Amino acid sequence: MRVIDAFDKPVRALAVSPDGRLLAAAAPMEFAVWDWVSGTELIRQRLPSPAGQLAFAPDGSWVACVPRSGSFGTVAIPASAQTHAFPGLWSGGVAVSPDGKTLVATRTGRLRHAKAELWELPGLRPKTGFEDWSPFAKLTYSPNGEFIAGIGTNLFELRVAVTGGFNGRHRVNYVGDGFFSFSRDSQTVVFGWETDLHVMDTRNGNVVRRVTQPENRALLDAVFTSSRHFMTVDGTPELRVWSADSWAIVREYDWGCGGLTCATVSPDGLAGVCGTRTGKVVVFDVDE
Repeated sequence: MRVIDAFDKPVRALAVSPDGRLLAAAAPMEFAVWDWVSGTELIRQRLPSPAGQLAFAPDGSWVACVPRSGSFGTVAIPASAQTHAFPGLWSGGVAVSPDGKTLVATRTGRLRHAKAELWELPGLRPKTGFEDWSPFAKLTYSPNGEFIAGIGTNLFELRVAVTGGFNGRHRVNYVGDGFFSFSRDSQTVVFGWETDLHVMDTRNGNVVRRVTQPENRALLDAVFTSSRHFMTVDGTPELRVWSADSWAIVREYDWGCGGLTCATVSPDGLAGVCGTRTGKVVVFDVDE
């Protein structure tokens, strides 16, 4: 385990480059990128509005951090120069497809009246986007590239990546940001808000199970480490590991770094990363 003193504010978002060489984290109004092996800081940038998601170029040559209700651009690594600007207002969600050919981000707007914009990579040439989307705070492709999912304060949608068509939808009356993660075999996506986890079968878009977090601890983020294990953070110092078979908590970890706010894993699933309320980034081995 190692700890990076990243910010003096809570960590809001994390990302690891597809090749595993780089680690990015965002606080409310800034983000930074480090070398995965050495921990050397490569860039640090201020943001015009609160941070949303982070996404790396397939080759790690740039990173995008999309503010909520602000414009964004891709930032070169390690030059810290903006390489491409995307004007307008964006909702915070951004993702790169697993094949490295597409970048997607959603604009602000009303539910089902926002647009998902697409760009062809590596040239960042605009592609035909999708209408009738929602202003998602988070976007992610399934590992096999078949689906793309988005979540906001009260809506989760699973869509077909090629056409943008619906495959599953779940709307609730919650308060606060949601979270979700695909299993590594892409057959399951788990999403939720507050204390509830919803397990959806991606093959038919049906929610097959609902799980409630013990002690009514409101969940902040969640991520699959493998198709059989799932990690959650809830603002306390404990990282919880769940079995994706029984949906019971099987392990808990507390590194004494303060409350955990967000989580992700490396592309190979062998390492995990958590952000904390005190601005630290914790990197650890995943114990399967």
